[in-house]
Amino acid sequence: MGNLVMLSNIDEHLDQELEYRIRHIVSKKGFILGYIPSQYDPTKFYFNRMKPHLDRFGFKKYLYFDIDEEYTPQNLEKLSQCDAIYLSGGNTYYFLKNLRSRNMLSFLRDYMGKGGLLIGVSAGAMMISPTISVAQFLDPNEVGLSDLNALDLASIHFLPQSDRISNGKDVKSFADQSLIPLFM
Repeated sequence: MGNLVMLSNIDEHLDQELEYRIRHIVSKKGFILGYIPSQYDPTKFYFNRMKPHLDRFGFKKYLYFDIDEEYTPQNLEKLSQCDAIYLSGGNTYYFLKNLRSRNMLSFLRDYMGKGGLLIGVSAGAMMISPTISVAQFLDPNEVGLSDLNALDLASIHFLPQSDRISNGKDVKSFADQSLIPLFM
């Protein structure tokens, strides 16, 4: 099994000890990162905004892998050879729909089974959980997704950016009813 990194956000305020640990993992794995955005971004705005922070972890080369409108299955082989794969933030439901439509859940599980490094941020981190049911507190389900099963690589519900949640009682109720621990 590979390594998992689940974060709410990556910015200049990232804890130095955490950044050091991620750099250490990257230095052992390699320096090529496959970047998977949650949705089509024709100008690569979010990638370009995130790249300086990812550079701090030691990444030197990037493969931008769109799974939405510019999906190219021929690049799957290149993606599988990346030292790490990054799952971006965005609308969690839309991201899961895209991952499913491209059969990327199986691909990512296989990648991890071969020792890969998977870095998920916000919605991307939620994909690593067994389900994305906790996304109900952050995102609208505009795509009408009913099957919320995700990668199931970590046995927790990951709730990023919990400071955005207005009703903590609902989250507590969810945590009390869930068979899977909630990590905020």
